[in-house]
Parts: sequence; structure tokens; C-alpha cells
Amino acid sequence: MAGSDHPAAQLRTAGRVLVLDRDDRVLLIHERTDLGSRETHWLTPGGGTEGAENPAEAAVREAFEETGLRLVLSADSALHVERHLWSLDGHWWDQTNFYFLARTDLAAPDIDPGGLTDLELDIVLGARWWTLAELDATAETIWPQDIVAILERSLRP
Repeated sequence: MAGSDHPAAQLRTAGRVLVLDRDDRVLLIHERTDLGSRETHWLTPGGGTEGAENPAEAAVREAFEETGLRLVLSADSALHVERHLWSLDGHWWDQTNFYFLARTDLAAPDIDPGGLTDLELDIVLGARWWTLAELDATAETIWPQDIVAILERSLRP
């Protein structure tokens, strides 16, 4: 739910990263929408800022924890910003997501989610490299919802 209010929602800022491999496939994390839920969604690596982190620093840290990939991002290079209201384990967040683009020169590098928290271990189901055509054709829930348009704009010469 984007741009909505919830009386119990805590404001949160997050950095997320659209990681592209050398064949322009994007990495998405598959997870349950809540503890014990059968509903799932796919989303980019990333998460909330901690301490004095800016969104790019949070995206780099979270991407490493969730994927094992070491990325470099510039703080002023966000290519998309959205507001997203969501809940997990009874807690609500009104989150502003800053999306960054990163590339790897490998084809679908292996993912090593060695830095997941106990909560993340309960909800994360895996990861997958997606083509734009696969994203455009899927009935799965994908965040951000307009990921194909964002990537198409980013990949234009």
C-alpha cells in the first residue's frame, strides 16, 4: 500500500538496490509477506537506515547482508523514490524507499545471504535473477510495482 496513513505506523527511511548482472537481469529476494504467511512477494535487496546512515549506505550494507554482494553506490544517485506502508509481525512502517542501481560484471552471480537476522531467516525464501520480460509477464507481487518501467528508463542509452 503506497502513500497511505496508518495511525500506528513508524516512519522509516530505506535504501534499496536494483542489482543488474551483465545480461541485465535484476536480482530479487523472495519472501513471505509476514511471519507464517503463505502470501509472498519479490523485492529488491535493501532495508532501513541505521544510525547516521544515508539511504545509499543502508542499501550497500543490507545488500551485502542479504546477498553477499559488495556494491558501491553514490549517495546522490537514487533513481526512484517511493513511499510504502507495510506491516510485519504486528508492527507497521510508513517507509520511504530510495532505489539505487548497481551492476555486476558477472552473469547471475551466486547469492550468499549470510547476514540475515533471525526474523529475516523466518521470512526469506530465496533469491532469483529476473529478465525484464519475465518481470513484465509475471503474476507475482513485485516491489516496486513499476520495476519494469524504472529499469527500462535506467537501461536507455
